[in-house]
Amino acid sequence: MQISEDVHNYMENLVGQVLARPEYTEQFDNDQLADLACLALIQLKPVYIRHDIDFLSTLSEQRLMLLKEYAETAVSSAKGMILEDRRKNRQDEFPVIFTNPRFDEDAELEWFEKPILKQQIK
Repeated sequence: MQISEDVHNYMENLVGQVLARPEYTEQFDNDQLADLACLALIQLKPVYIRHDIDFLSTLSEQRLMLLKEYAETAVSSAKGMILEDRRKNRQDEFPVIFTNPRFDEDAELEWFEKPILKQQIK
């Protein structure tokens, strides 16, 4: 099994359908569309599936409309972030300097790096 080929996030399809509309393709370049997709998808709960046809055959029309609405809202919100990109008009560029880099392999993981589920020791 190869997860990248056998399993995918259905919300990517819905976000892609929204971004394929002329209102987005004519206004944004490919890099901006990719940014829009990332910003939209990060707002959405993933729906991992194997086969679209199997998923859609069990999905109610009402639920599909709701998922499409979520995708629309997420892309709309992401569009605002792209249009108001604060990186464009930076006046003061400050270099980032790491004064105390930490490359200790034995260092304890940060809270966000720790697995959510604890492994059971047998």
